[in-house]
Amino acid sequence: MQDINLICFIISLSIAALCGTLLSILPILTRKSYLFGVKVPIEKQRHPKAKYLKKRYALVCFAGTMIIFALVIIQYIIYPDASLIAALYFPLLFIPVQMAAFIPNWKQALKLKEEQEWKVSRSSLAEAKPSHSRGDLSETPWGWYILSLILIFACIVIALIKYPGLPDKIPTHFDINMQPDQWSDKSLLSVMTMPLISLSLVLLMFIVSTMFVKAKLQIDPQKTLLSFSQHRIYRRRMGHSIGFMTLGYAIAFALIGFQSIWPDMDVSLWLLMTLLIVPTMPLIFISVLSGQGGCKIKPKVIPEESPACINALSTLDNTFGRDDDEHWALGMFYHNPDDPSYIVEDRFGSNLGFNYSHMPVKIGMLLLISLLVTSYIWITALLCSSTQISV
Repeated sequence: MQDINLICFIISLSIAALCGTLLSILPILTRKSYLFGVKVPIEKQRHPKAKYLKKRYALVCFAGTMIIFALVIIQYIIYPDASLIAALYFPLLFIPVQMAAFIPNWKQALKLKEEQEWKVSRSSLAEAKPSHSRGDLSETPWGWYILSLILIFACIVIALIKYPGLPDKIPTHFDINMQPDQWSDKSLLSVMTMPLISLSLVLLMFIVSTMFVKAKLQIDPQKTLLSFSQHRIYRRRMGHSIGFMTLGYAIAFALIGFQSIWPDMDVSLWLLMTLLIVPTMPLIFISVLSGQGGCKIKPKVIPEESPACINALSTLDNTFGRDDDEHWALGMFYHNPDDPSYIVEDRFGSNLGFNYSHMPVKIGMLLLISLLVTSYIWITALLCSSTQISV
């Protein structure tokens, strides 16, 4: 048990370092036309007060990360047996850290824009009208998902073939050395749990990848061809990185599932951790290098004569008031019933966001939050029962 506590302690410290670093560099990844969720002229990013806000943001992020580091260490010293559960909850502490770092700077950015009377052009960001500008599913890197589904199908077939010959009790939990330490009654559900979880994950990752493909191009009217090229490259990079991560997870869950069928199978915990952690690295790396919507990408070739480019840029429209600060609550949450788009670019960082004025988005977010809360409750109860920790 001491070994797994130490590993979870190291994992918590590593996640804290990664989250703290990524949180601190979000202003760098954001388009230069935004200052903490406020639309500003690009050249005003060099204003002394704007630079001060960025430094203050980084300082708060650093202080918050150090506090979380301290909490991780204190928890491990005082109650090491809770390290497994703590590793699940410590990353959530970065949510209030980001709020504490971002919201005061958002308020100051609004005030600064008003005091300095900064004017921004409403045409500084436009949207390509044609449906082709959204991309189509042919741009999805199907290979990663096909391989993942083939692997899941193979796991299901193998489990069904092995099922009649399995003992009445099969292992369902493993220790730090991946040796079984808990058993359950044999059932189809018990041997199908990992393939079903893996299938759900693949479907979720496919939906996320599709969101990147179907999101409309956000075009800089002053640099239309460059914007188009950046978006195309960004979509392709993100699609492959999400697909690669999906396949890594599918392999990891397949190995975990095989442990119930072949308890003597020698699977290293470090191998599983590698399959779960390493595939996320390209996604982080690409997000950092590409910036928001690919704004940091420098294409070698700009497709001036590309038919897709001509079709996408033939008609540009404003973004239905998306540039208006009043539609962005706290500079992060977009709410504009006049905008038909469901998916939009965030104003901070490099992620996609949603138009929360539409009912399908509200329902989807409610379901997602419910799923996350339910998952945390279930996993916490499972970990408490396996580690004999009372909550």
